[in-house]
Amino acid sequence: MTEDWKLKQVSVAAAHEPDKLLLSEINLTFRKGAITLLVGHNGSGKSTLLETMAGLRRLAGGKIGQGNENLWMNEGKKQRLNKSIVLRTGIALQQSESQWFASTAREEFEYSLKPYGLNAEEKASRIEKAMEQAGLPRELLLRDPWTLSGGQQRRLAMACLLACEPEWLLLDEPTAGLDADGIRRLCAMLDAHRAAGRGAVVATHDLDALLPLADEVAVLAGGSVREAAPAASWAENRAHEAAAPQAQRALAQLRAAGFAPPAAPGGAPWPAPRELAALLAAQRAAHGARTAERPSLQAAAASAAADTPAAALASPQAPPAAAPTQGLAARFDPRALIAAYLLLATTVLLQRSWAGLAVAAVISLAVLIPLRAQIRPWMKAIRAYVIMTAVIAIISGVHFSPFAFEWEAALQTIQRFSGLLLVMMLGLPLMGLVTPLRVQRSLEQTFGWLSRFKVPVASVALTVTLIFRFIPLLAGEWERYVKIAHARGKVTTAVGSLPFRMLLPAMVPYIRSLLRLAEQMSDALEARGIGHPLAKPTHGLRLKFSREDISIVFSAAVAAIILFLIR
Repeated sequence: MTEDWKLKQVSVAAAHEPDKLLLSEINLTFRKGAITLLVGHNGSGKSTLLETMAGLRRLAGGKIGQGNENLWMNEGKKQRLNKSIVLRTGIALQQSESQWFASTAREEFEYSLKPYGLNAEEKASRIEKAMEQAGLPRELLLRDPWTLSGGQQRRLAMACLLACEPEWLLLDEPTAGLDADGIRRLCAMLDAHRAAGRGAVVATHDLDALLPLADEVAVLAGGSVREAAPAASWAENRAHEAAAPQAQRALAQLRAAGFAPPAAPGGAPWPAPRELAALLAAQRAAHGARTAERPSLQAAAASAAADTPAAALASPQAPPAAAPTQGLAARFDPRALIAAYLLLATTVLLQRSWAGLAVAAVISLAVLIPLRAQIRPWMKAIRAYVIMTAVIAIISGVHFSPFAFEWEAALQTIQRFSGLLLVMMLGLPLMGLVTPLRVQRSLEQTFGWLSRFKVPVASVALTVTLIFRFIPLLAGEWERYVKIAHARGKVTTAVGSLPFRMLLPAMVPYIRSLLRLAEQMSDALEARGIGHPLAKPTHGLRLKFSREDISIVFSAAVAAIILFLIR
């Protein structure tokens, strides 16, 4: 039995920035048997809301669930997803066609259906039905999904979702990459899904294709719901806006020109094109010469635009232009930061006493506390290092002949690894304090003179830059594929703790993504002339030491001298 989605005061924070809210106090009810569109500008929170409903993001506050059931259930100190709701919900994320890991399309279907415990006959029936709904021939079941065209892969991803027969569909930009036939089949599928008493929430920018099908519209901006209304009334109120669907603007122009377009049946925002054309032809024939006195559609459109306030021509959810601000990544010279790090790291590693290590820890904390936002994404790695240190210390302290535990050996191990921990923690914020471009320019400006002696300074600088650029990118890609594997496998654990058995479904598409990124980067570098013997690079950025940079290096030098004297 399909139940309504109920969201009460739902807030969601960024994964590594608890103080940054992506969704703020969302209060919505998505009705069963209805299709709701989520609209808004890029970054307004549409995808985040869908992922939250699918259990792919933790709540920072509020409650979310279906009917009287909560999506998240407490089990002691941990939270787990409600298995019943997870199985009743299907989500198609953006670029879901890049999720393939099996050798054939049939195996991809079987993986999606595995959590439902179906027998072979039921699986075959669902697969055949889903392929028919998606407009894919059965022969494709034996092909490698990666050999299909982009549009076929989008259809196959939707078919894998439909085969699960979820009561709720959560779709993120489902029309992207689909041709006219694909969009027609998508709309027919959504219409049939609604007719069966089930519900769908669709994030989209393609209002021309999906607004005639929608029952309700929710407008998001800045992580909050700005408006929720029936689709027909919402569309009618925005007929003159520049961002309104083309059909809605055409109706407004017809009314301004004196025509009387018919009302759309069933509460749709506009009538079917054939019905509209037939009625307009009848009106024109009935009035005859009067139509010659009517203003042209072009003139009517200009008049309608003139009567519309300038503010209304822009999208009502457009966020105000933010004043440019200089972030930490563009504030400091990378050379100052690297020099300060080398000074502190070297003297920390020189410490051989607990007193010296304690002073090094105090200095490190003084540096890291203002940079805790840059450290937070690495907390899992730091905890893993601390646990590894404790295990190694215990092993180093155990002696078997005779059996005893030597505290001195264990403490010595802890002391050595603690120094390395401080050095590691001092280096972790560096990637958040510099941009790849500024790192490249700092290396070129510092060591550029060596190119006279045939030293490949530019190549080394580019390599370092790409490392700084790709480390966060690779981490982001991994998180994306973990979410996809989590959603397809119907896992009830929180995202980030992927079971070992689901490593393959996440790893294979992840590696393919890395290879694709490498190929795209290679093409981009070649197009920009990188590596060409006659290329003469031009630079729009030149780094200069500021007073802040000098203060950083001076403070690091003073701290390094103190550590050197007490080592």
